[in-house]
This record gives sequence, structure tokens and C-alpha cells, in this order.
Amino acid sequence: MNRVVKKVLIWCMLLALLLPVLASTVPVALADSGCDMYVKTDNGKDLTVRAEPNGESQSLGKLQYGQRVWWDWSYAGNDGWSRIAFGANNWGYVQSRYLVSEDPGPYVKPTKAPATPKPTSNAKKEAEELKKKQAELDKELKSEKEVTPYYVEVRTKRSTGWVNFRVGPSTITSKITSFPSGKELIVLGETKNWLRARDPETNKVGYIYGNYTAKLNKQVITAETTDGTQKLGKLNVNGEFELTCKIPESYKLQVVELRGESIIASVTSDDITKPQMYLSIAYDELYGDVDRMNDLSDEDLAVLEESYSSEYEVEIEYRQTGHGTKLMMVKEIGGKESFVDFLSIYKGYLVEFNLTPNPNLANPVLTEEQIQMCIDFLTNVDFNPVQ
Repeated sequence: MNRVVKKVLIWCMLLALLLPVLASTVPVALADSGCDMYVKTDNGKDLTVRAEPNGESQSLGKLQYGQRVWWDWSYAGNDGWSRIAFGANNWGYVQSRYLVSEDPGPYVKPTKAPATPKPTSNAKKEAEELKKKQAELDKELKSEKEVTPYYVEVRTKRSTGWVNFRVGPSTITSKITSFPSGKELIVLGETKNWLRARDPETNKVGYIYGNYTAKLNKQVITAETTDGTQKLGKLNVNGEFELTCKIPESYKLQVVELRGESIIASVTSDDITKPQMYLSIAYDELYGDVDRMNDLSDEDLAVLEESYSSEYEVEIEYRQTGHGTKLMMVKEIGGKESFVDFLSIYKGYLVEFNLTPNPNLANPVLTEEQIQMCIDFLTNVDFNPVQ
């Protein structure tokens, strides 16, 4: 064989052997659609390059942590994969989250966070005790029942001691205040071991342990009439004041309903031709600092008037009792069921008298004479602090 021909054949064979190596290190023409990126895996290990943009396709090889690659930004896949120039196959695919724009440098293994210390035996014991007390609190709340209000007196174990008044029926609840022996409270409800009570001096409501109290022989709310030329009605309101009035002939005063700090009493007659009067007394924090309606400003009175005029067609004027207490008189006009309301305020309590005709009448309409009877009745109403 000619020596020249032999040389050509040898060079062709060498070129055939070198082509795959050259192809694996030199990328194809990429135009202007990419840039350099760097491999940064979470654990510092090599990154697998795939033939297709999915984890099941053929593996084309590996890229080392920190290795620079050419990233093709013209690839528009929204599948979490990126296309890069790689080896003889021209393109390969890697997960986009492992490519960064700056050289990450050598991989540094992260240090482990210190283990959370196990609770000490004391902490575990305290947690179990708190859980137990929470369960006891839940039982106490479930056992609570409303009661007819009555007075109790605080009795401490020591003459110089104090008893806590709490938000809930448990020692784990916040303390409102503390009371010394002799302090009187009005009980509104009872649980298995605690009393829900109101401090008549501040009107704050809380819980006190029942074993540190003694029930008093003292009525919170009473209604009574006395015989005589004209009956005198008395209504003791939560031990704070007495409402007294002269009962019209053939009428009687009696408590209809007690609910917490509210009272509904009736002044009624068995004679159906006579109108009925109902008395409602309820404490309202909004007027907690108001001793009498006389102390309200014109703006405050306008708000009260609006509560009536917004619902009914009424006439409003003001009267006062023979003892100087202002009364707001609200008379319905043009209504199917006539009524007259008298509203007053004493020591934060809203006191409302409602006059209506007996509903059993064929024509239940109030007469001017009946309205005047109610006015005369209210003129004799007085409020007196309980001694």
C-alpha cells in the first residue's frame, strides 16, 4: 500500500476515535439564548442529567457540585426542569432548583441543630398538674346553675386573712381582687364548689370558693304590701335601694320574675276594666355613674327618646315624682295597642313603668282618667338607700 494512503487511513482512524471526546466537551452552536449557571445541590452530591425533562428518562451523565453549565433560557417548560448543553447529545435536562447564577464555592455540610432537651421531671409534673386543674375547671363550669340571688358573707380561715375573687371557678384563673372577712356579696349562681357572685359596691362579677363564705339571712329582692287605709308597696332591689309606692285601690304588687340583676314586678287588679302596670328594673353599666335621671344631659335624654320614637308614633313629655325624681312619660298615639311608659334612672338602674289596658277588654284603649291614675301612682314613688 502506498505510504501516503497509509497515512491518510491512520489519520481517519484517529479522528474517528477523537470525535466522541471532542463532542462531549464542546457544546453545539447556541446562538444568543443562554448563559452560564452553576450546579448547587442540597446535599453536595452530583446532579443527574436526563435525556428528557422528567425523572424517569435516560440518564446522560452527572454534573459535579459547583460545575459550570450553559443554560438555555429559550426552553419554555413550566415543569420544574431546565435545558442545558451537555455532551454528544447536545442537550440535556436537569431540575431547575439545582441551578444558581453564582458559583456556590466548595460544599459546606450544615451543622445539626441542637436537640430539644427533654422536659425535666418537675416540668412534666407541673404540666400534668395544670392539665388536671383545667379538667376540674371544665367540670365546675358544666355544673354551674342559676339561683335566686342571696347574700353571703366572706369568712376567711384567719381573722387577718383574705379570700381571692377570681374570673373563673378555679385557682388557675386570674384574680380580680381579694376580700377580707365580713365582706358581703350577692350570689347569682352556684357550681359544685364555687359561687358566682357580684360585689354590690363595684358591681364586678366573679367567683369565690364556697367554703370561705357563709349564707346570710338577708333577702336580696323582696316585694311586700302593708294593710292600712292605703297599701304601701316596697321593693328591695339587690340590697342597694328600696322602691316604695302607695298602691292604688284594688291593686296589688308582686314580683313576677327575677333574673340576675333584673326584676319584673306587676301592679295589677282582678278588675279587668282597670289597666295593668308592670315595673321593670335592670342595672345598666351605661348609666352606672348616674344617680338619677335628673343628672342626664339633653343629649343623653335625646338618645333615650330616640329608642322609643324610632319604633312607635309617640308623644314624650317629662314629669317628676313628689320626691323630685324626673320621669320621662312616653305615650303611644295612633297605635292599635295603646300604652304609656314612664322611665326613670336611679343608681345606675333603669326603672320603667308600663301602663297597658287589660287585653281581655273588647276595646283595649287607655283613657285619660286611667293615665292620670298612673301618674298619681308614680308621684308617690320614692327611692331610698337600704340602711
